[in-house]
Amino acid sequence: MRHVTLATIILLVSAAQTLSQQGEKVSFHVTSVSQADATDWCTTGKCSATRITVEGYTQDKDAAVQYVLDCVEVIANEPTPHKTMQCVKVHSHADYEVTIGPDFIVFASDAPTKQEKEPFVSGYSIKSEKEVQKK
Repeated sequence: MRHVTLATIILLVSAAQTLSQQGEKVSFHVTSVSQADATDWCTTGKCSATRITVEGYTQDKDAAVQYVLDCVEVIANEPTPHKTMQCVKVHSHADYEVTIGPDFIVFASDAPTKQEKEPFVSGYSIKSEKEVQKK
């Protein structure tokens, strides 16, 4: 299970890097950041994982879109503890330049460059999005 999930994340990283040059670039306002153990990852004890959840919105003159984003950081325990998958750190009450893809958001500091070494920097997957009309 872990290998399938890790492979999915690696594909997300690769897709985010490729599509970040083609996606829509917008300003993203972060309203909330939280983290918790990712209990669905690293079930063998050979690694540990932390799920980072970011909430925020993009806005134009007519409406805003609220997002809940998800990224998992992974630390491998063998041969020595080291971070293999890393999420870009963001803070609430701050604006960031992002690129929005079909099912992910890449923060500008995610650097869409080809990564040859660990840790791989992952984009955030979109867990939910909701349009909010201005009144």
